[in-house]
Amino acid sequence: MDAFYCGDVRNRFLLENILQNHFVDVVFHLAGRIEIGESVKYPTEFWDVNVGGTVNVLNVMKNYGVNKIIFSSTAGVYWAGAIQIPEDECTTSNNPYSNSKMSCEYAIEDSGLNYVIFRYFNLAGADPDGEMGESHEPETHLIPRILQNLNTVEVYGNDYDTPDGTCIRDYVHVCDVVDAHLEAVKYLDNSGESGVFNLGSGVGYSVLDVIKTVEKVSSKKVKYNIVPRRKGDPSHLVADITKAKTILNFNPKHDISSIIKSAYEWEEARSTT
Repeated sequence: MDAFYCGDVRNRFLLENILQNHFVDVVFHLAGRIEIGESVKYPTEFWDVNVGGTVNVLNVMKNYGVNKIIFSSTAGVYWAGAIQIPEDECTTSNNPYSNSKMSCEYAIEDSGLNYVIFRYFNLAGADPDGEMGESHEPETHLIPRILQNLNTVEVYGNDYDTPDGTCIRDYVHVCDVVDAHLEAVKYLDNSGESGVFNLGSGVGYSVLDVIKTVEKVSSKKVKYNIVPRRKGDPSHLVADITKAKTILNFNPKHDISSIIKSAYEWEEARSTT
């Protein structure tokens, strides 16, 4: 039976109520705080929500015999490098947000549960059918920030060690990520070994590259201003997705133009309703 509950992942009573009343075979744990800048301002809040919430989920799962979890982590745990980053690349302390997610990974690994941990690179894009898109309050993700503010885009720093001085990121369409999660369920159901997997496209684009692609897709000019760097932003994060391709049959179908086109069309539809 389908059911919807709205609540706080730290609420143990709520989680116990769900598992008492429904058969649960696998948990997708995507809940958490994600804003890097806010994590620098309020670090212990991120530890409370991300780490405290994850430990709560793990304890309730163990108490009710649910032994499979698929967890959303972040590429922010990596040391920034100029090449594609594999899962065994050095991790580092970039900011309180990524530190909290790394600690969640450790908790899951120590829990004794069967798990797939996905280190997301930059999820973006919208449902191709136009039913759902990306919207946060406040909006911190680059592509929707550009699309929602074509005349007042802020670019955080242009003095990074990259070809055009702006940060380089790997963007992956949310629908490709959904497919990866479904493959992860099959993998765990077939007694696959627990592990960590990158989810990205394997291709990096700078902030200015993304702005140029928005202009091409939308046929509109984007006006931007260079502002100071955000503390905690690595210069270059691009995924090596070989492991996910080989083990989970992960094969991203959307490139950066497709990602931005779906996001742009969703934003346009939303603005006219």
